[in-house]
Amino acid sequence: MRRVLLCLYFFITCIHVYATHERAGEILYKHISGLTYQITLITYTYTPSPADRNELEVFWGDGTSDIIQRTSKTNLGSDVQQNVYIGTHTYPAMGSYMISMEDPNRNQGIINVPYSVDIPFYIESELIINPFLPFNNSPILENPPIDIGCVSKPFYHNPGAVDLDGDSLVYSLVKCKGFGGQDIPGYTIPLASNSIGIDAETGDFYWDSPILQGEYNIAILIEEYRYGVKVGSVIRDMQIIIMACDNNPPEIITIDDTCVNAGDTLIFKVLAKDKDYAQVVTLTAASAIFHLADSLAYFDQPIAGSDSVFTYFSWPTNCNHVQKQAYSIVFKAKDNGAPVSLASMKTSWVTVVAPAPQNVQVSPFERTMLLSWDASCNNVAGYRIYRREGKSGFILQHCETGVPTSTGYQLIGEVKSPNITSFVDDNKGYGLKFGIEYCYVVIAYFDDNAESYASREICAMLKNYLPIITHVSIEETNNQSGKILIRWTLPDDIDTVQYPGPYSLAIKRDIDTFANVVTIHTFPSLSDTAFIDSLQNTESHQFYYVLGLYNHTNSPPTLIDYSDPASSVFLNIDSTDKALFLSWDEDVPWHNTMYEIYRYNSSTFQFDSIGSTHQQFYIDKSLTNGERYCYYVQSVGNYDDTNLVRPLLNKSQIKCGVPVDIVSPCTPLLSGETDCIDIDLEWKMPFDSCFDDITKYYIYYTEKINGDYRIIDSVLDGLKQTYSLKNPISIVGCFTVRAIDSINNYSDYSNKVCFDIDLCNPYYLPNIFSPNGDGINDLFTPFYPYEMVESVDMRIYNRWGALVFKTDNPDILWDGTNQFNTLKCAEGVYYYACDVREYTLFGIRTRFLQGSITLVR
Repeated sequence: MRRVLLCLYFFITCIHVYATHERAGEILYKHISGLTYQITLITYTYTPSPADRNELEVFWGDGTSDIIQRTSKTNLGSDVQQNVYIGTHTYPAMGSYMISMEDPNRNQGIINVPYSVDIPFYIESELIINPFLPFNNSPILENPPIDIGCVSKPFYHNPGAVDLDGDSLVYSLVKCKGFGGQDIPGYTIPLASNSIGIDAETGDFYWDSPILQGEYNIAILIEEYRYGVKVGSVIRDMQIIIMACDNNPPEIITIDDTCVNAGDTLIFKVLAKDKDYAQVVTLTAASAIFHLADSLAYFDQPIAGSDSVFTYFSWPTNCNHVQKQAYSIVFKAKDNGAPVSLASMKTSWVTVVAPAPQNVQVSPFERTMLLSWDASCNNVAGYRIYRREGKSGFILQHCETGVPTSTGYQLIGEVKSPNITSFVDDNKGYGLKFGIEYCYVVIAYFDDNAESYASREICAMLKNYLPIITHVSIEETNNQSGKILIRWTLPDDIDTVQYPGPYSLAIKRDIDTFANVVTIHTFPSLSDTAFIDSLQNTESHQFYYVLGLYNHTNSPPTLIDYSDPASSVFLNIDSTDKALFLSWDEDVPWHNTMYEIYRYNSSTFQFDSIGSTHQQFYIDKSLTNGERYCYYVQSVGNYDDTNLVRPLLNKSQIKCGVPVDIVSPCTPLLSGETDCIDIDLEWKMPFDSCFDDITKYYIYYTEKINGDYRIIDSVLDGLKQTYSLKNPISIVGCFTVRAIDSINNYSDYSNKVCFDIDLCNPYYLPNIFSPNGDGINDLFTPFYPYEMVESVDMRIYNRWGALVFKTDNPDILWDGTNQFNTLKCAEGVYYYACDVREYTLFGIRTRFLQGSITLVR
């Protein structure tokens, strides 16, 4: 038996010796063709360990696995060996696959991994083959996952992730994994004197600061996103060795972020310095920029200097470098301190922006604008066209791509081809308006939705080959004989080759809509510029007009085109307390920039201007309820074309209204208390002005928490804010209050105030009484006072369980006599069971009481 135990001990020991070696690692992958991918498995092991794996098993995530061979191993010193394994795999279909590797075991003594020598080393990477997106490659991690730090000194690390697909990377800390890919039981993030974490955007891991010496492992999850969709992830399991030292990490000084116009060369200085005397600082950089196919980026690395070192980052950019995601450059400065050399990291961001489309031109043609431009990059996906009415004064800001919404520009069209550099703006088939200045900017966009700088603003107006309506003004308000003035300007740019003339005008009208216009008058020549439309109900209706221009070269005459339609200003009035709310609308082709409000003065028999607004509403306040007030609104506007008359003044119909108090009083804020006999309510108003028109209050009550409220009383003094309910049958219930004003407007219900049985004297029974006729405790009764009891079902039993007394009277009143044989009960202990039915907010509730009674004579 001893021999068996000895062999077993030796076998287990051999396993530990053989397996205690894994320090760190990650799995990377790249697309080969079709559904075939190459994976690169990189592990970092404990060099003295006899466990030196020439091959490892990789699980592909599709239910299969392969043994892949090591292609290289490198001794990095300090008992660290790098191992690289490469294999390929063809997947059966598109989908999501978790590539993983599990190897026993981790190296011994990892502080934040309990019993690390017995914990498998597990890493995984997610491969997502999305049928709607290009094939993905995992990021390349250029900084090794073995690093060294000092106790009480800030520690920094960055994986140096380079994504050649231009995907957005998101970093987070996750738990290290062990057997079967499960989180390691008892695993903890290393302790820090201040804080520990990772920047989700830059990937900078910070540990401020380590507390204890030893080896620690952390896991960094790096997720890739393309167009907002996750396309893959890598988990790096890394080891940090913390030692005792008096060294300080170097400091890196350079830009945080910048942008560069594609075609320009970006140059900036990078300085690293160390405050520890006579230490050599080595400066390096990692970035996807260095891996681009046509990149001529240059950074003199590694470069070293005593105490400090500097060099320049230089990058001649071109349009192929344009992408929505900024390029990250991770600079690393490492000193040669002893016994521990420390490093610091700094991430700089560079965005390559495409130049704006050049030589933008715009030409009016009939009711359209023809735009053209020159491309600034040949690899664009297309162009976006933005428009606004009138100049914006938009000044392009450095690094500001696209068109900011603050400029007032709106996207009106898109050209989805790099080879088409023109666009026709016909206002989506509705045509553009005359007399209006239309301004445009054009941007280029790329496959990943990166946008160029906006082009310079360019503006134009349509040629005036049609009449332009300038006035639709209500001159007289009447329900039968109202009058509307219509004015217009004559066309000055008719195509006389196509339409030689002579010409005529037809004025057409519709009421309350523009759906069915009919001709109301025809002008045989282009000499008239005004018309009075009479005998109309201008009191109740809004009027729409349009002018038709006709060519009479042939018979019958042909329509050249219609002018832009224009409507009258139509005024509405809504009544409220001591005020009238005026609102109006109009549909006109010009810009109305101001509205003057006029009110009738009964003393002067004239309309006086009482205010102006840029909005399409106005509130006339401090009026007298019940009095009649009459108004009209005059709009003030203009066309962008300065050759057209301005200002354009157009009046609405006259409209009258009467202020009426329809405003509910303020809602009271209710509180209350009870002494279990009376109930006292008190309420307050949120503002002193709330009392102005309150004449009374109604008190509402319900017995149940969700019951229907009913009026139980009123307070007929608007200034009184209290109410007392004297000696109600029950204090259980809920109360609410409403305020009422002089014309019977009701406020909302106040908040509820509720009282329940628990607030007052409960129903309890004594445990002894003495029915001996001395007038003291001769009857068995509950303790007085008690509240809210509807009835009871009391049963009293002797010691043999025989019933001797029962009642439904809450006062009980037992005199010690057997109720069933009228004999006096003997002294001793009796037992009771009592169902007590009590009033509560939730209705009558039965409460069960039981206990003993000692009868003493």
